[in-house]
Amino acid sequence: MTQPLSQDTKRIAIIGAGPSGLATAKLLIAENTFSQIVIYEQRDTVGGTWNYTPLPPKKPTSFNNDLDQRPPHNAVDIITSNLPPHNTPMYEDLESNLPHTLIQFSDTPFPAGTQLFPARETVLQYLHDYASDILPLIRFEHQVVDVRPAVDDERHAWDVKTTTRASAERGEQVERFDAVVVANGHCEWPLVPDIEGLNAWSGAFPESLYHSVSYKNAAAFANKRTLLVGGGPSAADIERQIAAVCQPPLLVAQIEKSPYHTDTPHVRDYPTLVALNPSLRTATFQDGQSESDLDAILLCTGYAYRFSFLSSIYPTLNEDGIAPLPLYQYVFDINHPTLAFISTPEMSVPFPLAEAQAAVVARVWSGRLSLPSPRKMREWWEGVVSERGAGRACHALAPPRDLDYMREMYKWCCGAEGMEGGGGRGKMPKEWDARACWVRMRAADMRKAFDGRGGERGGVVGYAELGFWFEGKGG
Repeated sequence: MTQPLSQDTKRIAIIGAGPSGLATAKLLIAENTFSQIVIYEQRDTVGGTWNYTPLPPKKPTSFNNDLDQRPPHNAVDIITSNLPPHNTPMYEDLESNLPHTLIQFSDTPFPAGTQLFPARETVLQYLHDYASDILPLIRFEHQVVDVRPAVDDERHAWDVKTTTRASAERGEQVERFDAVVVANGHCEWPLVPDIEGLNAWSGAFPESLYHSVSYKNAAAFANKRTLLVGGGPSAADIERQIAAVCQPPLLVAQIEKSPYHTDTPHVRDYPTLVALNPSLRTATFQDGQSESDLDAILLCTGYAYRFSFLSSIYPTLNEDGIAPLPLYQYVFDINHPTLAFISTPEMSVPFPLAEAQAAVVARVWSGRLSLPSPRKMREWWEGVVSERGAGRACHALAPPRDLDYMREMYKWCCGAEGMEGGGGRGKMPKEWDARACWVRMRAADMRKAFDGRGGERGGVVGYAELGFWFEGKGG
């Protein structure tokens, strides 16, 4: 085992005041060990991706020259050209795809009477309430632009450079910390698949190309012949909204259907989209079928990990996503154990996941838990890569894998030295009992039943009202 890190770890920077950053701060405070905890937040408020950002009207683009003569374009550039600063993928009618009893933090339930799958506004207010006692730690309107090891510090400290729009301290500043937590989320930048002809299409018809990162409502697709690409929970929800207003049928291309998928009227399903031909306005699918005269394409293909502030130690992060990061237990940078990442896993229960990871970080950096040797940590990581492949696949924790992982984090916390909860020595994350695990494994079916209530779903506050009954023991 390596030596505990507590002797050098007193000043900690957290990047992001979304759910992950807030949870991390609370778990660190509970150790009663650290002398300074600073949260940098680029927005002027907490909540991270749960903040709704209105989108300006899509700018029309016209060309007078032939298709072959139009300048080359990149689809990502077209998609992001109209995004407001600090955009989030929140859309107007978004509701959580997990029950609030699952997503709540361990010590902070949602208010009594909250609808089972809360609206985005409810979740945002919940996060504001959760953050109320740690607001003095947050430096709003501070964007982290560079994080690098301090060259003149033998303790392996970090220099954190920020820019700020705050009136009292405009400009750049550099501060030194013993450890850094990256909790800036990964739902702000579009992940665009490599589809033949997509860039040419974006150059020919930029006004027709959309991504879920900029989706706010279905109005832009009214009476348009529309193709939706993707199959995640958000895609299933957006599919229902667009199908109600677009020129029928809505065309949907996806590798496989989401567990949240329901059979929607006026939808025509296709397998993977393999090519676009802007000259004919045609889409071709993996089975050889095609559709022509498309007016709009919406890519619901996920989001890219972006850690541009780490370019000094990982120069290819923006190009290669999260693949270059060797993270032990999806948290600790094996090369730099005082650099931790919270909530990189996808397809999991986000708030409790952040708590579980932050609880381990707090105990390791306070010296109550130790990390394995670098060799052992690298063996663990290489085993994950060998099993599931490099990049995003490593970080996909679809149920029950997320449950297994969070239970393992809880068990790891239980091995910490010292008393828990007394004298400011730690706070435990959520313990996943039989009932909670049962709800997690049925969440998608519960959400589909919830959606089936239509306009009456706002009155549904428990899963028993939808016909789901837990008959096991525990919880």
